Amino acid sequence: MKYKIYFFAFFVLGHISHFISDERSPIRLFLLRIFARFIEVPLLHLSYLACQGRLKILTRFAPFRFLFVYPIAYPFGHWGDTGKPVPEKEVVRMIEEMEGPIGVGPCRCRIGHKACDHPLETDIVFRTGAEVWLEELPHQYRLIEKEEAIKIVRECARLGLFHMVFMHCLVGGAVNEYVICNCCTDGCVPYILNRTLGQKIYPLVKGEWVAFVDENLCQDCRKCIEVCPFEARYSSGGKTKINKNQCFGCGLCSNVCPGATLMVKRN
Repeated sequence: MKYKIYFFAFFVLGHISHFISDERSPIRLFLLRIFARFIEVPLLHLSYLACQGRLKILTRFAPFRFLFVYPIAYPFGHWGDTGKPVPEKEVVRMIEEMEGPIGVGPCRCRIGHKACDHPLETDIVFRTGAEVWLEELPHQYRLIEKEEAIKIVRECARLGLFHMVFMHCLVGGAVNEYVICNCCTDGCVPYILNRTLGQKIYPLVKGEWVAFVDENLCQDCRKCIEVCPFEARYSSGGKTKINKNQCFGCGLCSNVCPGATLMVKRN
């Protein structure tokens, strides 16, 4: 009897998760609209304050962590919304192959905490993201062509920003990509959450890419070490090495390598 109950419970949970996680699910779209309009910016602002601002007590001291880390950060990162670092060339390819409208608006992290002076209009929404953000925030988001989206991505890469594709409602193995963010280490709140709380609490998704270095050509200029957001580079024996377990495949290292000895490949 108890096995029948377990089977029935898993059956029900599986169907519920499908109704929430399916990209065109009315429930997911409703949650996405609520998130866009009322939750996203305040939550990013609170998270920034908890990691970098006057509320750091919520992440640095064990007695207070239960107020923020496990009821907010953990479920949000595991089942709500998180990002996957993607190299510039792959982002450009994604945009070139996109179907449907594309929109752009202000970076939600930067308007939340107002602590970063990088370009503001860098939030590129597509698929259900374009549908929701263009409708819910028409005073902030506007339609753009693919050429302008690619121009934004390339300009951000030139400024040393890295790109992440964000996904919403990560339930039942769903991968609902909806926005390309152009991120920085001092202002991207999901990145800061990941670095502050760790991969187990607020995970970023490791993409299909990883950096490789030709040690025979490496001059150990260490520029890649300076720009790596994930501390995956180090110098040893006059050569730059890569800790592949730490590499998320953002591609910043290959952008700054003067000798083209670094490249990002599919893992």
